[in-house]
Amino acid sequence: MVKSSRSAGKRGAVAAQRRERRRQVLAQRASKRGRQRQRRKNHQYHAFLHLKRNQQEVARRLSAGHVDLVTLTDWGFVASFLAFLDQLAYRVLLDLDGQGFVRVMIPLVRLLLTYQLKILLGIPSMNLVPTKLFREIALLELIGYTTTQIRSGFSHRGNLACGPMHKNTLADALDKLTAEELERVLNGTAKRLVAHGLFAKSKGCFALDASDLPTPPTYSGRGMVTKTHQKLTKDKQIVEIEEHVFGFQVFVVYEVHLRLIVAAKVVPIQERETRHTLDLVRQAIRNLGPGLLRILLVDRGFLDGADLWSLKHSWGIDFVVPSKAPMHVTRDAQALARQDADGESIFRASREGVRKRGQDAQDRREGQVTVAGIADLTSFDPYGAADHAQGANRKDFVGNPLNALVVLSWQGEASPLGEEKVFLTSLPISAPLVILDLYDLRSLIENTAFRELKQGWCLENYPKKTEEAVRAHVFLSLLTFTLANAFATKRGQTLAHHGIRRQRAEQQSNKVIIITGDSYAIFEIEEVFILLGIIPTRCFQVDPAQVRKRYGLSSLA
Repeated sequence: MVKSSRSAGKRGAVAAQRRERRRQVLAQRASKRGRQRQRRKNHQYHAFLHLKRNQQEVARRLSAGHVDLVTLTDWGFVASFLAFLDQLAYRVLLDLDGQGFVRVMIPLVRLLLTYQLKILLGIPSMNLVPTKLFREIALLELIGYTTTQIRSGFSHRGNLACGPMHKNTLADALDKLTAEELERVLNGTAKRLVAHGLFAKSKGCFALDASDLPTPPTYSGRGMVTKTHQKLTKDKQIVEIEEHVFGFQVFVVYEVHLRLIVAAKVVPIQERETRHTLDLVRQAIRNLGPGLLRILLVDRGFLDGADLWSLKHSWGIDFVVPSKAPMHVTRDAQALARQDADGESIFRASREGVRKRGQDAQDRREGQVTVAGIADLTSFDPYGAADHAQGANRKDFVGNPLNALVVLSWQGEASPLGEEKVFLTSLPISAPLVILDLYDLRSLIENTAFRELKQGWCLENYPKKTEEAVRAHVFLSLLTFTLANAFATKRGQTLAHHGIRRQRAEQQSNKVIIITGDSYAIFEIEEVFILLGIIPTRCFQVDPAQVRKRYGLSSLA
């Protein structure tokens, strides 16, 4: 018995020693991984900062004839844009774990920034990346590539005609990013913008909407939805045609005045809007902080009584949403709107328009509108907590009050009886025109966000035919769009008002980037000649005397 007890004790001690050694080994491995990760971060961070803009130093070296690299660029503002990203510490957000990557030869941060440069430059196709992006040597050096990497690449595999990598390497990198990693970058970016005061002038008005991203049926992971649309035949008859649409859809929460995206999600095209309403709003509140999102403007696809109740009574967010024609609350509001205003439950307001003559030679009032506000309607049965609508058929059921806005006339033309547009809102209805003007802002998400992204930012030009690549491309496009708009407010310009396409058109091709040592500078072409001592007889861009004075050169004789 004693011997057996001693053997058991000895085995227990040995097992404990093994567990301790195993714990130490795991701790050492974890520590090693942490040191490697930190070294990688430091290496990436310093790689981005190895070039700093210094106009005076580069001008001095240029005058002395010491230059390492000279290249033309149409995108001088990109350097300032990258400096703006440094202020946000944006590159830290791009330091993802890269769960889908087996081997990482090029830092993931640099890959993502390279693709965002592609988006910013408006390059629609991956086939154009080698000629349109990889030849922008100065821009590539600004995001951390060395001259050797740009000329020879990171690997001797393949046959690189131009650039640090094959174009497919860039596309494959997007294919390996997970939805969680992309959402983490977007959410972190929104939080950084809030922390740096980019939402200081926000009026608290946000729009939530979805937009279809059609694709061919060959894309993996795509959804399918059947849509019905009307078509006019040769016999002048209207027929309904069913069409199968394949692809995805993107949801965004959008600040309509500042034009910044604060939450997003990409899902198959057939998923209903109401399935994602609360998740997106919840994430937007986390990103913005409490109290900043005060009003939410949504389309009728998001009309769900339980969701609207949660917005108002769980988070204190007011809403405006169109009602649907067959609903009881719609018919009640239309009937009450025809009664005289009493200043308590029915309110009437009109706005005079400008008289214009239309193409049909009939007078009409451009901008004229008449609306009615109906207070405390209780006929929207689903408006309440999750189990509220279950008792709608009971005799003692009482609906929760909700306000309605009815449009009685628009552009000087009266709305047909029973066809008036109706909006539901939790906001006070005593000034109904205010509610109408407020909902008009929702159109900004269609015109200044989705339309701008699709037409000017190549949102629907995907790098690969996979769900992962589509999602990564969409998220990086949303990020670049949001950061560009935020950058525009920082610089005091109006990029958000006229879009990236006009900004590209306004860029002149007389900019020169000069790199020498660890500094770079951007000059007008005339400035370069002046610094070299060659004074053009006629200068259109700069004043030679001012240039020489600015850079401390001797004055002209």
